[in-house]
Amino acid sequence: MAEYQMVYSSLAGKKMLKSDLYIILRQARHNNKISGVTGLLVYTDRHFFQVLEGNKEVVSVLFEKISSDKRHSNIRILYESEVDGRSFPNWEMAYATPSARELANWAGLKNATTLEDTLNSMESENSRVTAVLSNLHKNPSLILTQ
Repeated sequence: MAEYQMVYSSLAGKKMLKSDLYIILRQARHNNKISGVTGLLVYTDRHFFQVLEGNKEVVSVLFEKISSDKRHSNIRILYESEVDGRSFPNWEMAYATPSARELANWAGLKNATTLEDTLNSMESENSRVTAVLSNLHKNPSLILTQ
């Protein structure tokens, strides 16, 4: 049975402290475990980049809830698709904090000058999103699971 994967980005309403991010991660991991959702949260320069995967209806309802959260704005879907398997099947919510340059490199964008350039390229070229996911799989040490 195919799984559904959605990747979105958003702008945090304020600079997030580690303690803020850990609260978000703890809540997400608890809720995702109950609903069968897995994924990855990336936070870089006040921007979130998140992968959600699981049952399409469950992920869609979760995304609606996330979209109404006042802690962020400028929410945009970068990629969504049915996939043969999950990218993060063992993590209710993995976490990574790359620099803007690292994220651009993972997306195969050697000349991106800003995080916004990288996100724009990812939104217009789905292959950039899948490149980021592929690079994370090749370098699992980049992902913080705790």
